[in-house]
Amino acid sequence: MERKVYNYCAVLGVDGMGNFNRAANTPVMDALFENGAVTYDALSMDPTISAENWGAMLLGATPVVHGLTNGFISRNVYTNRALPSLFTRIRRAFPEAYLASVCNWNPINHGIVEHDVGVDMATASNDEGVNELIVEKVKNKPKFLFVQYDDVDGAGHGSGYGTEGHIRQIEYTDALIGKVLDAYRAVGIYNETLFIVLADHGGIRHGHGGYTDEEKYVFFGVSGAGIERSQIRFARTVDIAATVLYALGLDVPARDEKGFSSQVPEGIFPWYTGAYVTAEPVTAVQRTRPTPNFSSEEGLASRFGDRLKLAMFFDNSIADETGKCAFTEYGTVKYYSNGVNYACAEFGQTGCAETTDLTLGDGSFTLAVWLLTDRSIHEECVVFGNKDWWWQKRSEKGLSLVLKNNDTVFLMGNGDDDFGVITPFPDTHLDGWLHAAFVVDRAAGEIRVYYGFTLIRAFPLPAGFEGAPDNGCPFVVGNDVGHNNNIRDFPNIFRMDDLLVFDGALTDEDIHALEAYYGEEDR
Repeated sequence: MERKVYNYCAVLGVDGMGNFNRAANTPVMDALFENGAVTYDALSMDPTISAENWGAMLLGATPVVHGLTNGFISRNVYTNRALPSLFTRIRRAFPEAYLASVCNWNPINHGIVEHDVGVDMATASNDEGVNELIVEKVKNKPKFLFVQYDDVDGAGHGSGYGTEGHIRQIEYTDALIGKVLDAYRAVGIYNETLFIVLADHGGIRHGHGGYTDEEKYVFFGVSGAGIERSQIRFARTVDIAATVLYALGLDVPARDEKGFSSQVPEGIFPWYTGAYVTAEPVTAVQRTRPTPNFSSEEGLASRFGDRLKLAMFFDNSIADETGKCAFTEYGTVKYYSNGVNYACAEFGQTGCAETTDLTLGDGSFTLAVWLLTDRSIHEECVVFGNKDWWWQKRSEKGLSLVLKNNDTVFLMGNGDDDFGVITPFPDTHLDGWLHAAFVVDRAAGEIRVYYGFTLIRAFPLPAGFEGAPDNGCPFVVGNDVGHNNNIRDFPNIFRMDDLLVFDGALTDEDIHALEAYYGEEDR
């Protein structure tokens, strides 16, 4: 079948809708996609947060690659020429085309869309105001129109996701979309336009950011001349970029997981013959051999010497093998035989361990740990730290590592502000043991995150976070100083093995030495 090229494309994004629209009365969307390609199970990017997902859509790259967060795009104009947005790519192909972006949430226009490629950008304080702007923009026959409605997400935060108030707002937004379609009909380009409606994320209770089913699954619908009624087989929010480029007749860049990784989902265009590439999952290896002696030739001490500040193997004990830190147990720490090396420890709501002997100073340091990941976790588990988790005292000086169902959050506070590094688990990683290392490198001004002994991303360390993370509080393993794992509404229980703390920033060579310690056969 011959490839069809559309003269125009419109992406209508509904922030926070998830796939809750299937429980709503949405006659406009129902009619639009009666002969369209749809899925209610497209995957949001992790974390399920707005900047990470709108950035993925417009840039065609995952959050680990584009690095955008809500705070960053609120403060900074987007200038990454190596990873241009859809607007820049389309502008290069159509120098005279009219391009427009209309958003309720202004950081998208401020921090994701380039300001020097001739995009007509507009913002309104509510979705009704957004629609008034859209109707005016459509009169100019936009080659590409991007829209972000935000009031549905506001209703989710306020009333709760999936509640009556949230559903009612989805229904109201459906009517607004109807007016946009009428505007396209009025200027005579409706039949020449590919329409895409989707959400960036869903939500659970009054929030989002995790990777539960309620948060990660979103609606993705495509409608236009030549599109047949069909089920989209697999899609992610990042795939909007490739879909728009392909629809407008432009070349889609080759898939690069470290760059533009957006792909055209199968099941949208009847004439599309490409195959969607997914990463091959790797089953995590469970190890049961005993931990090598700490001070033997193959042990940790011989490899890292005095750089080791803490070494907890959790082999039926909370002892620090370096002898530098004495721990006090609170509650009951349980031990299991299926650790990475011999036994592991279960922490969280049932118990934790604290020491006042570990200080990190004002220099560089590295923390490494094996985590038993579990994508069924619904609540954040504080793995270790010397501060309260961010819902308690976000700016409090100190650090915390938090395990979620599909990522970790490494959080630092300087007494005035906090800085969080969110790193999703690799697509290739199934539930099971995963080694994670967090390198705070003061000299390089960055935090490096390694999963499976592989560098995932280096995050710039903001100004103001040069000081020591010590705050006079104990260092708690298996909780935070507020013991929030114990007082949350849902039980937070998780397992870890081999917690190591190093003085100084480990290099790639050091990380490979740590990998060798665990054995070549265990990669």
